[in-house]
Amino acid sequence: MYFDAEFNKESNQWKKFENDAADIFEKFDYTVERDVRFKTSRRFQIDFIAYDKQRRFFVDCKNHAYIPPEKEREFIKKQLDRAYNFIGKQDKDPKKEIILLVTKNKTNSLLLHKIGKGKVLAVDFSSLPVLLKDIDLYEDELFFF
Repeated sequence: MYFDAEFNKESNQWKKFENDAADIFEKFDYTVERDVRFKTSRRFQIDFIAYDKQRRFFVDCKNHAYIPPEKEREFIKKQLDRAYNFIGKQDKDPKKEIILLVTKNKTNSLLLHKIGKGKVLAVDFSSLPVLLKDIDLYEDELFFF
């Protein structure tokens, strides 16, 4: 049997990053469901879903050194597809549904979602607590679905 220690180490770092981001949401009193897997016509996985009485975030964590803007848009489109499929499996919740991309390193993206009005947010890990603390300030500009 062959064991790739480097792959396992990288996988653990990735999962740690996701868990650290989820922990920040919990510190702001959000309920967090981690590693959400479900099936519609295909299988889907969402890093985590964080919600309170007003909002539900569908969070995709990207532990990359650099993500070009066109790649961020691709990640957002995939996360939006996963979120729509997740919501389609359940009764519509009256919460505001928000797509959020959390990156390991700084990002200057506030991505425009082309289909609807508003913006899908990409935020770096170190700025996540500030965003959650002041989410009411950003909320009117964000894309909800």
